[in-house]
Amino acid sequence: MDAQELTKTLIGYNTVSPLSNVEVMDFLTETLEAIDCEVERVEYKDPAGVLKVNLIGRKGPVNGARGLALLGHIDTVPTIGWSTDPFEAQIVDGKMYGRGSCDMKGSVACMIEAASHYAASDLQAPLYVVITADEEVGYLGAIAVAEKSQMFNEKYGFPQYGVVGEPTELHAVYAHKGTVRFTATAHGRAAHSSTGEGDNANLKLIPFLAEMRDIYHELMNDTRYFNDEFTPAFTDWNITISDGECPGNITSPLSVCCINYRPMPGDNPQEWIDRARDSAEKHGLIFDLYIDAPPVRTPPDAEIIQAALEITGETEPQTVAYGTDAAVFAQHMETVIIGPGSILQAHTVDEWMALDQFPQGTSIFSQFVERFCVA
Repeated sequence: MDAQELTKTLIGYNTVSPLSNVEVMDFLTETLEAIDCEVERVEYKDPAGVLKVNLIGRKGPVNGARGLALLGHIDTVPTIGWSTDPFEAQIVDGKMYGRGSCDMKGSVACMIEAASHYAASDLQAPLYVVITADEEVGYLGAIAVAEKSQMFNEKYGFPQYGVVGEPTELHAVYAHKGTVRFTATAHGRAAHSSTGEGDNANLKLIPFLAEMRDIYHELMNDTRYFNDEFTPAFTDWNITISDGECPGNITSPLSVCCINYRPMPGDNPQEWIDRARDSAEKHGLIFDLYIDAPPVRTPPDAEIIQAALEITGETEPQTVAYGTDAAVFAQHMETVIIGPGSILQAHTVDEWMALDQFPQGTSIFSQFVERFCVA
């Protein structure tokens, strides 16, 4: 199994989050079975009714030793403004271009190559390769795996250790911020703006927006809410609004505010959620909380973090500001985030990963297997 070639194949599948991923998961089922993994498919329908598949490949004994999980996702963010076909891998100047090359089909391929290096008889504890859907839109696949997997709900439960392979340039990460996302929606009535007969939804939203602005400034400026483990040390309270690009001569019938909030370890997210909900209800808006994923913090002295530092040769683990499937899996296993590629390329137009990250990523994942499944 060659991670670089496998990544080129995976890029060829359009796995933007709203689409079904059944075709690529059928291919990956065959791929995992070809390296002698027992494979479980965990299926669900997303909020739009689209069928999604998650995969768990297991290799090695189920003997009471809880083992290691290599954890990745197959979905990607949308593709807008690319100069080339985002679903055709291209190699130029030592980089592989293509949607998902960095985030995180390349990492998934490195995990599968690492797993292919070991026969089941080599392993003293089970090795799992977990590939999820819908990480980019609220960790829905990871939630389904945690709730529905038979492998992880058998006698021995979840693995003891997890490696989430998000792009960190192969630095060990022990903590990241959470993801809370909600909308407040105002309804009005459309009419020609000259008649005065409409009911403008934007006007109904303005008092709520003013209070969300106050929360934004509070979180940005009050050092009581800072956490110096992170850069930036303040949390994100990002405000976006949409009235569907209503033309200027129509009173807007619908206006939606979306807030993305990234709580940090030690925060009380419910306090801010409640403030926003109370504000929405006070102003007659419809409040919808649709992502509520906690921050992650594995103690730096935990075994999986110390193992990561030994493997990478680093002295201190890092934190990151973005979120990962660890928001779900860290509730069940001791977790480190480490993977090939840079977050600076993730989600970008003409996304790429440096070719030297493929062998390095495979080597790093293999060393975790050696430590937790072979030794």
